[in-house]
Amino acid sequence: MESVAFIQWCLDHLNYWTVTLLMAIESSFIPFPSEVVVPPAAYKAYSGELSVVGVIVFATIGSIIGALVNYGLAYFLGRPVVYRFARSRWGHLCLIDEEKVKKAEGFFNKHGAVSTFVGRLVPAVRQLISIPAGLAKMNLGKFVLYTALGAGFWNAVLVMLGYGLASVYPQEQLMAQVALYSQEIGLVVFAALAVALVIIGYRFIKKKEKRLQRFGLIGYPITKSFSQKYFNEKFQREGIHAFYDLYPLEKIEEFRELVAENEFRGLNVTIPYKQQVIPYLTTLDETAKEIGAVNVIQFVHHRGRVELKGWNTDAIGFEESLRPLLKEYHKQALILGTGGASKAVAYVLKKLGIVYRFVSRTPSGGQLGYDELTKEVMDRHLLIVNCTPVGMYPADACPDIPYDLLTERHLLYDLIYNPEKTVFLSKGEERGATIKNGGDMLVGQAKAAWKIWSQKN
Repeated sequence: MESVAFIQWCLDHLNYWTVTLLMAIESSFIPFPSEVVVPPAAYKAYSGELSVVGVIVFATIGSIIGALVNYGLAYFLGRPVVYRFARSRWGHLCLIDEEKVKKAEGFFNKHGAVSTFVGRLVPAVRQLISIPAGLAKMNLGKFVLYTALGAGFWNAVLVMLGYGLASVYPQEQLMAQVALYSQEIGLVVFAALAVALVIIGYRFIKKKEKRLQRFGLIGYPITKSFSQKYFNEKFQREGIHAFYDLYPLEKIEEFRELVAENEFRGLNVTIPYKQQVIPYLTTLDETAKEIGAVNVIQFVHHRGRVELKGWNTDAIGFEESLRPLLKEYHKQALILGTGGASKAVAYVLKKLGIVYRFVSRTPSGGQLGYDELTKEVMDRHLLIVNCTPVGMYPADACPDIPYDLLTERHLLYDLIYNPEKTVFLSKGEERGATIKNGGDMLVGQAKAAWKIWSQKN
């Protein structure tokens, strides 16, 4: 009865804008059937109050808007948040659960970008197919195009259904007939789609199906990521069937569940987990073992098991970008901070024969405090490396060193790359010091990471 009442309301009040609004709701995560919107609008088109083309166009626009909502939420929130919502009470109220999201993601991973077209025709996948597209950072233009084609086709089917029924059944019987025939047409469309997929599968039966390779970055918080942009552009440019996503973990204990839920090929690690992640790994390479920190995880398949091997490519990137800047008088260095990144810096400086001292807000075991950076200390230590997050965008702070004691012989290196010139570097530049940000280091460590991930195992 409620459906009949709604169909009557639609017949009385539907116009192009309400069609757009209702279809936007239907195409988002809010449960709402398109069958009670488009056929009644087609009924009004039959009576001359609306046009058939207008109903299809505005219904499709609404479908695109709703799909963009799902796409955007998945794109910016990421996989852990989406699955957490699917498992929550609110997700269940929206008729979304983890199984449905996994089904939609599996469909997307199997069929690729074109699944945003095909998925619009598949029951139980139609509304959710936008979510895996957002998680995979699918190109927005392609997403809108395929969504428009798929939604437009389905809306055209529903318009023809409503228009045809209007010529046979009186208004009060419309809802019952729509319910009957929309299911039958849906089954026919699905069957036709299945046949098409079989044909496509047969054509490519001799080609080995490449699974979408998953890569990503763990840390907390993660606001911006050089690696995500670098690798996704690389994958697109080189035609690599892979994507790179961000996985902010509020606590390292979430790492085990993340790995269990995903078939990763490789992960990067950033603050604060470069040291905390080590107990969760199977093995470490010699460099990572000596440094005591990991920024790259390789997933090694061995005899039916997956082993997690930790590497440190920060050292590679730092050394490659530092060497060209060193002068003969850069014999001693100050390392600001004592986190995982500082361990890689110390490893490189030791390798290069540069004596170093750690500087900490809470010094211990031979470390210096910031209040101990006297003129004598600053004159001896002409290389200063900032390994703290102080100064990271959008912060306008800087490490508390005596900048007035800097000279033209000093070299200031900041591992931060965003902004390009931190306050730390700007103050050094004002005193004539040579400055360098972490951009080239990141490129170097990323290239080294890809070399590790590309190894056959």
